[in-house]
Amino acid sequence: MATEILQIGDVDVDDDELTILYSTPPSLIKSGATKSDAISVETYRPTSKIIIDLDDVVEVPASSFTKRNKSRFYRGESSNSKPRRLSFSCEICACEKPISDSFRILGCDHSYCTQCVSNYVAARLQESITSIGCPVPGCAGFLEPQHCRTILPREVFDRWGDALCEALILGAERFYCPYKECSALLINDGSENVVQSECPECRRLFCAPCKAAWHDGIECGEFQRLKKDERSNEDLKLMKLAKDSKWIRCPSCRIYVSKSEGCLYMRCRCGMTFCYNCGAKMDVHLHYCTKCKH
Repeated sequence: MATEILQIGDVDVDDDELTILYSTPPSLIKSGATKSDAISVETYRPTSKIIIDLDDVVEVPASSFTKRNKSRFYRGESSNSKPRRLSFSCEICACEKPISDSFRILGCDHSYCTQCVSNYVAARLQESITSIGCPVPGCAGFLEPQHCRTILPREVFDRWGDALCEALILGAERFYCPYKECSALLINDGSENVVQSECPECRRLFCAPCKAAWHDGIECGEFQRLKKDERSNEDLKLMKLAKDSKWIRCPSCRIYVSKSEGCLYMRCRCGMTFCYNCGAKMDVHLHYCTKCKH
């Protein structure tokens, strides 16, 4: 058997020197050199030289060959991590919502969906509650306008801010514009005794002592004796017309009566008898008013 020595790397460096021994089959030694000594295809085995680069050699622990690792790994997750939750169940509406839709309550660990928190704040403001806490009874969590600003409609956020400002003003010092379509917050600083005033928002006149629309020609005492359903602008105009025309109201049914002729004794269509001069009740059989002596 013939032996060939193959030397790789620098001969002068022992660490980089690798000697490989391999043999050539005797049957193929010096065969195929002549035509008469030709090698058949069936018996020919080409020899190859094996070259090993020491820089590519990697040491593999022996334990790697003793037990096969059956663990499976997935991109972006460790083998022992729990699956990440992508949704949660809101405890108010009991609906499954994405994690991105959750809203954390300040001062506690409770969280709900943004729509439920927005509806909750709006409902509390409707109840005139400005200090809004966590929906869980007894929980120390709380909500504040700036924290909820991104999830609240503009009108709800503005209403909350106005309510907080109003809460800082004493009840005796604040009132609202008597005109329903305005209802601006007004403050009585008490510096002057004002009767007629103008709303800074709608620019309409109102009576400051009565905190009502301006009742021209009607004294405050008379106005305050009126029922709430008789204080509209149309009612006040009718009262002024009745006063200018010297009409009188029936003390029973409150209808206006006009006297064209006759004495002061009046009988209304409701059956009530009264004095046309002062409006006091009169005896049905007596045409004399004991109050005004007419």
